[in-house]
Amino acid sequence: MSERAGKYARFELERRFLVGRLPEGIADDWGWRISDRYIKNTHLRLRRMEPIHGGEIIFKLGQKHVPSPPDFSRMTITNIYLSPGEHAVLAGLEALELRKVRHSIEHDERIFSVDVFNDHLTGLVLAEVGFETPDEMDQTFDLPPWVIRELSGDIRFTGGALANLAADQAAELIREITTPQP
Repeated sequence: MSERAGKYARFELERRFLVGRLPEGIADDWGWRISDRYIKNTHLRLRRMEPIHGGEIIFKLGQKHVPSPPDFSRMTITNIYLSPGEHAVLAGLEALELRKVRHSIEHDERIFSVDVFNDHLTGLVLAEVGFETPDEMDQTFDLPPWVIRELSGDIRFTGGALANLAADQAAELIREITTPQP
């Protein structure tokens, strides 16, 4: 992986996990309602983040790039914060959508973002944990008991891939990953 993300980009170092049950301690009245629109034929994501607990809605336009060879846990990301009007203009572009509610919870001094998906992805719950450096990311750590397994290297669990699934494909993917392994 290159040492530089680009002039305006930064590295996003995350590991992603399948969640078997919502962790204890998640507050229903705290977190974010997130709506992502993956603009067709681009690497762009339009995001709307509404705080569940009230407050200002955040609008962002992001671009993610996967390094070569593909490593879906180490991407570059560039974000632009938008006004509501700018968001409305870009929301008119053809896009694939996904909606989720994001909660944060701490486990062993790490903050996990727990995403509970809606619509065609209902039943899918993923968690992500971010890291400051590649060395920190590569260290082993104890996973919470509510994590089933790691999915970081699986392209099917990137936001764009999930948004691209038809309802029947999403149902099959959720059934496949939540069925106990023999």
